[in-house]
Amino acid sequence: MRLDQITIIPIFPLWLIGLLFALGVAAVVIQYRLIRKKLGNLRAAGLSLLRLLALSLLISFALNPSIITKEEHKVPPAVAVILDTSKSMGLPGTGGKGSRLDEAKAHLLDQQGAFLKSLSEQCEVKLYALGDSLRVLEAGELASLKAGGKRGDLIEALKELKGKNALVLLLSDGDMKWEDVGSTDLPVIALPVGDPGGYRDILIKAVKAPAIAFRGREVVIDVTVKGYGYAGLTLPVLLKDGSKLLTARSVRLDGSPSETTVSLPFTMEEIGQRHLSVSIPSQVGESLATNNTVDLSLKIMKDKIRILMVSGSPSMSYRFMRAALKNDPSIDLLSFVILRTPSDIINVPLQEQSLIPFPVETLFTKELRTFDLLIFDNLASHLYLNPNYYDSIRDFVRGGGGFAMIGGPHLLDQGKYVGTSIGEILPIRLTGKDDYRRNPPSGVKLSRAGRVHPITRFSSAETGGKEDRLGFWREMPDLDGMNLLTLKSSATVLLEGTDGDAAPILTVGGYGKGRVLVLATDYSWKWYMGMVAKEKGNSAYLRLLERMIRWLTKDPSLDPVQITLPERIGGIREEIEIRIKSTEEDVSGTAKGGVSISVFTPDGTKMGSRLKPTGQPGEYLGSFVPEKAGIYRLRIETQTGFLEESILVPGALEGQDAMPDHNRLRTVSASTGGKFLSRNDDLLKEVGNYAGKVNNRFLEEKRFSVWNSLSLLILIIACLSVEWYYRRRWGLV
Repeated sequence: MRLDQITIIPIFPLWLIGLLFALGVAAVVIQYRLIRKKLGNLRAAGLSLLRLLALSLLISFALNPSIITKEEHKVPPAVAVILDTSKSMGLPGTGGKGSRLDEAKAHLLDQQGAFLKSLSEQCEVKLYALGDSLRVLEAGELASLKAGGKRGDLIEALKELKGKNALVLLLSDGDMKWEDVGSTDLPVIALPVGDPGGYRDILIKAVKAPAIAFRGREVVIDVTVKGYGYAGLTLPVLLKDGSKLLTARSVRLDGSPSETTVSLPFTMEEIGQRHLSVSIPSQVGESLATNNTVDLSLKIMKDKIRILMVSGSPSMSYRFMRAALKNDPSIDLLSFVILRTPSDIINVPLQEQSLIPFPVETLFTKELRTFDLLIFDNLASHLYLNPNYYDSIRDFVRGGGGFAMIGGPHLLDQGKYVGTSIGEILPIRLTGKDDYRRNPPSGVKLSRAGRVHPITRFSSAETGGKEDRLGFWREMPDLDGMNLLTLKSSATVLLEGTDGDAAPILTVGGYGKGRVLVLATDYSWKWYMGMVAKEKGNSAYLRLLERMIRWLTKDPSLDPVQITLPERIGGIREEIEIRIKSTEEDVSGTAKGGVSISVFTPDGTKMGSRLKPTGQPGEYLGSFVPEKAGIYRLRIETQTGFLEESILVPGALEGQDAMPDHNRLRTVSASTGGKFLSRNDDLLKEVGNYAGKVNNRFLEEKRFSVWNSLSLLILIIACLSVEWYYRRRWGLV
């Protein structure tokens, strides 16, 4: 034991310990002088020295002396073995025998795990799987390990392993996230799997498309196609809406690898959320076929509402309605007014007539589907349209178009609609005659349904500050003429006369995907002029006409339940939120509750979802977490019905390029100070060489308190006992 191995940690200040020692020495000297006359110098000195020794040992307790011993230990280096388990590792490995993951496991489990056993004798080995995240593997899991999941993030994995390991052995095909961020102080030895030379695949690498497009306007989608092993091949790129082919273009792959971009122009005529797909045919020998198709969602909106209006005469109703529609910038109006009938005799050659002919065939066989709304204004249509055109109108409404009929003497065309397709779609029963009544004038009032219907449910701001909706409509000028109608059971009356019969004036209904409206008067223009005469403005007429148009063309802002989809749809396992607003009211104007949401997976199975109020009246926030890509169907149910919408959850393009990227592994090894191995390298030797460079040692320091020694305690007791014994023997006690 050397002096440098002894340390003291005083429990009292040194000056106090020194003072106590001095006092003890002084007490011993005084004792010596007092007993030397009786015992003699030799005996007195012996007793004094024993007492001084015991006192010194007791006082030295305050110095708290300790003995420190140090011992050096050598620790085997920790090696982290990482197996890439991303989706690409499930593709065929080198030579087509098994998957890439099987190839990686073979390096570790060859000869009954000889490599891992030998490496464990030199190092502390820890197994990890890198996929969605880095997770620890037990030795028994290795043989049954499967590939799947997202690309692993090697940077985050190295951050997690840094400080705990001296070396990383990475077995991968290189398809992982990596950015060169400088030295990581953790060398990576990379062992590649997969065969870049034998890999063959064609994939859609990127799709650039707008989120919103306008009906009737050309849209262009740019598609980037990449190929491996198919040099010189020309193949088509297809754009489809469901099973309907929208457009197609051909691309040529000049080399291997080869990358080219093609533009796909197309025009959509149907509005709404459209789920499109871009695809290329699978080729013989492709390693991966799931990356040949990409789904995308495109919202088709109306640039303007297209209306075709045909009037039987240039009446006041026609003039006011046409002027209001023309002044609305959101409406594209094509109107025709009949100034003469085919039976009129005009002694003027056709080429000299200034009136243009009514293009019936073009409008009702070719162009009708391009419109959103068809209006017949007091039209004796049998003079111009044959029954085949009625079928076209029925199909137009069934497919989602709107149809409105404005009243007058020719509203029902003298019973000519009986048994036709027009009679099928109307919400009124046809009696075979026009029952038109002029005088006495009739007022108008809201029906029970009209109080809550979006066409006639005006806010207080729209009624000039009036909270009483019923009173607002009672102030409307009387109508001098109206059609007396018989309703179907499916009809909904919004406005009715104030006479005893409560004759329906404004009636709505539905047919197929479309909507139908009948306004049973040709004097609605009085709601314009009459209110102006009362100095109350023309807003009531304009607002009613606007609401009628918007409801017939299914403007979503008028729906009692509105769904707002997120601008950006997240990917798989990312929460998707849907905002729901309900404006449903009962006849008393009280808001209705009871909103629920159901979400169905692409295969039609109902899945879990959540719905919670946002704190705003009638607003809710629905959410769900998709587990796979595809079209998810939403069903929002209320007390009066339901609304359905669909959301496309796209598959990630990232990770679809499954070409073994051994150059990335070379970069990883070089930037971390490791090494890129070939299949012919001795794996155990290379790992052992790198592990041997790591000098992991630590110094163990042990501290032993002197006062924990039993022998020292015995020595103190012995000194005091011997001193006491001789004092008694020599007659001092």
